[in-house]
Amino acid sequence: MHEAITRRRFLVRSAQAALVASAGVACAPAPRPEVPRLPRDLDPSRWKDLAGRLSGPVLRPGDSSFARIATPNNLVFNTVFPSGIARCRNANDVAQSIRWAREQGMPLVARCGGHSYAGYSTTPGLMIDLSLINQVDWNPTTGVVTVGGGVHNSTLYPALRNLRVAITHGRCPTVGVGGFFLGGGIGFNMRAHGLACDQLVSSQLVTADGRILALDPTSPATSELFWACQGGAGGNFGINTAFSVKTFPVSRITAFNLSWSARPRELYGQLLGALDGAPEGLGSRVQITPGPEPSVQLLGQFVGTPAQVRSILRPAYDVATPDRERIEEMDYWKAQMEFLSEPGGPGFYQERSRFFAGVSGAAIDTAFEWARRWPGTTQGAHMVLFQTGMQVNKPKWDETAFVHRNSTWLMTIALGWGGDTSDELLKQNREWQDGFYQAMIRFATPGSFQNFPDPSLTNPLDAYYGPNLAKLQTVKAKFDPTCVFKYPQAIPPAGGCKS
Repeated sequence: MHEAITRRRFLVRSAQAALVASAGVACAPAPRPEVPRLPRDLDPSRWKDLAGRLSGPVLRPGDSSFARIATPNNLVFNTVFPSGIARCRNANDVAQSIRWAREQGMPLVARCGGHSYAGYSTTPGLMIDLSLINQVDWNPTTGVVTVGGGVHNSTLYPALRNLRVAITHGRCPTVGVGGFFLGGGIGFNMRAHGLACDQLVSSQLVTADGRILALDPTSPATSELFWACQGGAGGNFGINTAFSVKTFPVSRITAFNLSWSARPRELYGQLLGALDGAPEGLGSRVQITPGPEPSVQLLGQFVGTPAQVRSILRPAYDVATPDRERIEEMDYWKAQMEFLSEPGGPGFYQERSRFFAGVSGAAIDTAFEWARRWPGTTQGAHMVLFQTGMQVNKPKWDETAFVHRNSTWLMTIALGWGGDTSDELLKQNREWQDGFYQAMIRFATPGSFQNFPDPSLTNPLDAYYGPNLAKLQTVKAKFDPTCVFKYPQAIPPAGGCKS
C-alpha cells in the first residue's frame, strides 16, 4: 500500500519502505521564542471598539472557531494564544487593526496559513487573520492574477486550473500565499519560471502607521519596499493584503514518483548527476529516508513525455531498478492536486536548511553516514534536496531581496515527532539533526532559506539575507522605525528601533 511522507507527517520506514509521494519534511522543537507580556487585561469595551471598526468579526478565547484559527501548523508553538483575533475582510480592516493594537500597546502578528516553521505567526496579543481576504482576480489582457493576502493554495489551485495558467507555487493546500511569496516561494516550476517572488508585479501593503500602499516597482515612493517584499520574508515591513503575479500557460506534464532501496549511495550520486543535466522544464525533490539501510525517493514533474523522463533517469536505472515507480503524463492541475500535493496537517517538527552550488561525492558520503546514525522517533525524519538553479539563478543577487542566486539544490534536514515522544528520545534526535546539519554545511553555500525559518541559527539574518541585509534594514527604518512588526528573527531598522 502506498504511504505518503509529508513535510509535516512522518512515518517510520524500513529499507523496503513504500514509495514516498510527498514533499520536504519539517520537524523538531526549537528554542522557544521570547513571548512578550501584555501590559494588562483590556476592558471588554476596548474589544467592542475594535469590533466596531471592522467589517469582519473579532474573536475572543472561547468563541466559535477561535481555537481552530489560533492553532499553528507547528504544534511545538501551540502554547501561545492570542488575546483576540481580528478576522479582516479587506485592507481597511487590517489598517484599523494595526492602529487599534498600537493604541492599546499590544503586540500584533499577521496570520494567513499559520505554517511558520518557527511559530512566528503566534502572539499573546492581537492576531490579524487574513484568511477572509481570499479573492482571486484575473486580468486576461495582461495575464496577471491578483490574489488576496489570505488566499490558501486550496483556493488558488482551482482558480488557476479554471484559467489554464500557473505560477511557481507550493504543494500544501493549507499554506497561505502571503508568506510563500514574501520569503521567495519555491516549487517545481522554479527552474523554468523562477521563484514566485520573481513573478510578482505589484502588491498592496498596510504599513505600521495604517497607510494602505500600492507597491509599484517603477515608483520612487514604493520601489524599495516592493524590492523588500521579493524575499524579505513576512512580518517585517507591513501586512500585504494583495499580490499581483504574472502567470504562464500550462497544459500537460509528466509527473513522477520513484523509490529505491538497492545500492542507495551509488544510486543517489548517479541520480543527482542526471537531474543536474536535465532541462529547465524538470523540477524535482530528492529524499534520503534515514535508517540502518537508507532509501532514496524522487518526486517531481517534467514538461515532456514519460519516455523523456526515463531517458533523463537512465544513469539511475543503470545502478538499480526502482522498488516502486509511477511516471504518468496528465493534465497539469490534475497532477498538482492529485499526484504531487501534500496534506500538510498540524504536527511537531523542525527543519534546518542550506543551499548548495553542487553536491560533491564527499557531501553524499557524509549524508549517508549520518542517515545511518538516526536514533529514530515515533514518527520520522529525512534529508531532502529541492532542485533549484536555471531561472532561479538568472537575476543578480541584489535585484530582489532574495539573495540566494547561485544554487543548484536547497537542502533540508527535517525531523518530526509525536506528542508522546519522550524528552530523552527527542533530545537524541535533536542532537542528531544538529550534528547532521553541521556536518553538511561545510559543503554548502553560506545561505539558509528564509521561508524555512530556523530558530537554531546563530546568525539568522546573515544566513537569510546575506549582503542584502543592509538595504533591508534601511527599508525597515523608513517604513517601520518603531518596530511594530517584530519577532525573534525580524529584520531590525538601520540604527535600531526608535521609541
